Amino acid sequence: MRVIFLKDIPGGGKKGEIKEVADGYANNFLIAKKLAQVATQEIQAQIAKEGKEAVAKREREAARLQLLKQDMEKRVFTVKVKVGNKGQIFSGVHEKDIAQIMNAKGSFKVEKNQIALDKPIKELGEHKVKLKLGPGIFASVQIHVEAS
Repeated sequence: MRVIFLKDIPGGGKKGEIKEVADGYANNFLIAKKLAQVATQEIQAQIAKEGKEAVAKREREAARLQLLKQDMEKRVFTVKVKVGNKGQIFSGVHEKDIAQIMNAKGSFKVEKNQIALDKPIKELGEHKVKLKLGPGIFASVQIHVEAS
């Protein structure tokens, strides 16, 4: 009997997967416990349609993120820090500081965990910072650190 799984079952199948299983297993266990239902033509067509919609949605989101990446790579974000007599930065520029500046200057929301910084920036000048926008989409953002 062909069934579609409604929930993940270890060793059985994943949610949304269509599989051929024994009639007794399907009727007495999967369908009885509402873990699966019989895979009719209508249900299979609905699953295929939902799959196509999900792929289209992912493609639209990837295109939007690519545009955002291009926009972000054109910009220069300026961070002002306190410096000492000899031009040394007191505390350094962290992910949180960069996220605050980017959120204040842009029409997008950046979380500090999206910013890849090996160590805090402790020098004045231009620095490149890697920003994760989505799965497999990274932007190289330019940060200008200057004395306040």
